[in-house]
Amino acid sequence: AASRCRGAAIMLSWLVLLALAEAAPPPYTRMEREAAPQLTIIPRRQRQCAQACVRKGDGYVYAQHLRKAGGTLLRQYLARYRCKPFDTIVSKRQRLVQRGVPRAHTAHTVIQGENAFNPQSILMRPSTVYVTILRDPISRVASSFFADDGVHFENWLEGIQRASQERSKDATAFHSSQRVWPLSVKIHEEVANYYVQVFSGVAAHPITQKHFDAAVSTLSNFDVVLVLEHLSTPDGRKEAMSLLERALPLPSIARCPPSIRPRPVNSGRKGVLTEGQRRRIADLNVYDVKLYEHAVTLMNARIASVDMECAPRNCSAAPDDSLNLLHGEDALDSCGRLIPRKCRRDA
Repeated sequence: AASRCRGAAIMLSWLVLLALAEAAPPPYTRMEREAAPQLTIIPRRQRQCAQACVRKGDGYVYAQHLRKAGGTLLRQYLARYRCKPFDTIVSKRQRLVQRGVPRAHTAHTVIQGENAFNPQSILMRPSTVYVTILRDPISRVASSFFADDGVHFENWLEGIQRASQERSKDATAFHSSQRVWPLSVKIHEEVANYYVQVFSGVAAHPITQKHFDAAVSTLSNFDVVLVLEHLSTPDGRKEAMSLLERALPLPSIARCPPSIRPRPVNSGRKGVLTEGQRRRIADLNVYDVKLYEHAVTLMNARIASVDMECAPRNCSAAPDDSLNLLHGEDALDSCGRLIPRKCRRDA
C-alpha cells in the first residue's frame, strides 16, 4: 500500500510539472533574447540621420503616449502630419470608419499608449524618430484619479498598487524562468513611478536607481521630448512646434500643417487633491519627479540646439521585421477622428 501511495505521489508530481511546463511561455529565441529590455545605459546617439530618413518619407515615427500627460495633443499633431486632408466632404460615420491616405513625403507613424517602451528599439530601429510628451507626475496622477473615480482616493490608490505589484511579480517570475525581461509589458494605469517603468521597459515595484538610470538613457535618445506645462503659453507652444517641425518636416506648401491646440487633459469629475493626498502621490513618485525634471532639461536643450546635416546610407536598416517592437495605433487609422473639421474640407 505504501509503495502504491509513493507511486501515486510521484505520478501526481509529474503531472503537475507537465501542466506547469505546458502553461509556461515558449523560450525566447536568440534574437528575442537580444531584443529584450536590458536595464542598461544606452549611449546618447546622434539623431540627425533618423530625422533625415523621415524627411524623405522613409524610416519610422514612433510616439509614446503617456496616460493623462497630454498624449492626445501628440496624437492630433501626428494625425495632421501623416494624414492627407480629405478632398471631399463625407459624413462623420464615413470619416470614422475609413482609413486615411498618407501625405507625400511622410513616414509611417504609430502611437503606443498601452505598452511600455522597449529601449532596445533605439538600437534595432535607428532610422526611427521617437517622440513623447510628459506632465508633472503629481498632476498626472491627480488627473487620472478624477477621471477614473474622483471620490474614494485610498481605495483607488490601493487597487492600482495591487495591480502594479502583480505586474511586477509576473515580470520577475518571467525573468527567473527565461533569464530575460519580457519583450513588452502592458502598463495602462500606474500611480507609482509610471514614467520610469515605461521608459526602462520593465514593470517593477518598487523602482530602483538601476531602473531610473535606464529610463534616463532611453528618454535622452528620444528626438522630441515635450512637457505639457510648457504648452500653457504662446511662446511655449511656438518652441514646441519648432521642435516637432524640425523632426517631422513638411513641404512649405503642405495644406493644413499640423499644430498644437491646447485642450483640457482631465475628464470626468472635477476636484482638487488635499495636501495629504498630494504628499502621498509625491512619496510614490520620487523617481518620476526626477525623470520629469530631466525631461524639462532635455526639452530646453533641444530647443536651443542647432541641427547638423546628415546623409543617411540606409534608412530601412533593421535586423528582422518580426522583431519590430514599435507597435501601436497607425496614425492613418485616426485621421477622421483627430483631424480638425476645417482640414477635412480642404481639397
